[in-house]
Order: sequence, then structure tokens, then C-alpha cells
Amino acid sequence: MGGEQNLPSYLKNSPLTLCNKHDTLPFILPNRMNKKDCSTNVTVVDDDGLIVHYNGLGARDADSGIVRSNYPIPDKVGIFYFEVEIISKGRDGLIGVGFCEKEVPLDRLPGWESKSFGYHGDDGNKFESTGTGAPYGPLFTTGDTIGCAINFFSKKAFYTKNGKNLGVAFQNLPGNDYYPTVGLRTRGEKVKFNFGLEPFKFNIEDYAETIFEIEKNNHQNEITQWYDNLIINQQQQPEVDNIE
Repeated sequence: MGGEQNLPSYLKNSPLTLCNKHDTLPFILPNRMNKKDCSTNVTVVDDDGLIVHYNGLGARDADSGIVRSNYPIPDKVGIFYFEVEIISKGRDGLIGVGFCEKEVPLDRLPGWESKSFGYHGDDGNKFESTGTGAPYGPLFTTGDTIGCAINFFSKKAFYTKNGKNLGVAFQNLPGNDYYPTVGLRTRGEKVKFNFGLEPFKFNIEDYAETIFEIEKNNHQNEITQWYDNLIINQQQQPEVDNIE
């Protein structure tokens, strides 16, 4: 799927979409979950690659499982957002929504391992490359929709619940090749991803428009400053008499 062909509407005004017109290989966005990059404890059950359910024993943490998206998020898009609907919390609702890099093990919930980040529904904690969580947001359960946004300009990420921004969860994000992911841990858990083919609960359009406008102004200021410095340098150069 080429980047500009099916861009979510909130990315249409990104100052970075021009990259797609000049790059030899246009960027590609995640648009489904990868059945080949999936723990044996979870299954992608639909042909669209959007519905994931738990099929493990659910007895201990080692029975956890995640699935990653088919592509990493290209940082050049500036902002990326996706939502996960909790179809069923299952037995205990040990569900984590987040993102991670490619080498993260598939048998650990999001955030429990290095280069992995997650927000968990059973306790409302956020996990940043560690098994020790920190308080972040409300619990979530059957019928809730959890969104995750990554701002590559500021290197921050935040979550939403049923359309409400829960505030910054992670900052100073160190990497670029992040894959949207979900982790499940107990029987009956089932979720559905939305990468923008359906309307989002959260108004990412307004958020993205504001951020993109700020970034455009920042880039314009950089260009103006560069031009001013060029003029100043030219004015400071000593005049040289013409020699016939």
C-alpha cells in the first residue's frame, strides 16, 4: 500500500507528505496486523487483519502474547494515530495497547521489554521498557476504545480513551521503527484495530492540523533565519576593488 494512495485524512496536510513525491520508495503506513509476526498465544482472526483474540492458556505471564503491525510507522509522517476497540475484556482484561520495535519478544505484554511501550487496561498503568508500571490513566474494558498517538516532532506519545486525550504517556522516545501492537494475556480477550478506514473516536484531525501548522511555521522560521544570516555574511565581507 503506497503512502499517498490511502493516507488517513489527518495526514493530508502534513508538511512531510511531500517526501512521498520525491522519494524513490514512497513510505508505507501500517494498515493491518501481521499474522507472521504474532505470538502463538494470539490469533489474527479476520481476512482484513484487524481483529485479534487470545488463544493461550492464560495461566501465567509467560502465556502472554503480542502481535505487531505489518509495517513500522515511518517517522517522516510526523504524527501517527490508531485505535483499538475492546470487543471483549475476556476473563481478566489483561490487555496492553502500544508500540514496540521489531526485536521485542512476542511473549511479553507491551512495555514489559526494552524498546516497548504500553498502556494496560487491568490497572491503568503505563509501562516503558520495564515490567514495573507507573500510574497513567483509567482502566479500560469491554466496549471501550483506546487510541495511541505518536508525535515524531516532539518524540512524545499519548493515549485516548473513548475520544478523550489522557495526556502525555511517554516522552524522549529513542527510536523510529515502531510497530503498533496489542498484547493479550487471558482467555476470551478480543480487540479490533482501526488505522483510519473507519472514523476515529478521538478528533485527531484538529490535533494534527495544529501540530502541522506549528511545524510549518518552525520550518519557515528556520528558512528565514538562514536567509538573514546569508545576507549578513555577504554584507560583512570586505569590498574588493575591481582590477582592470
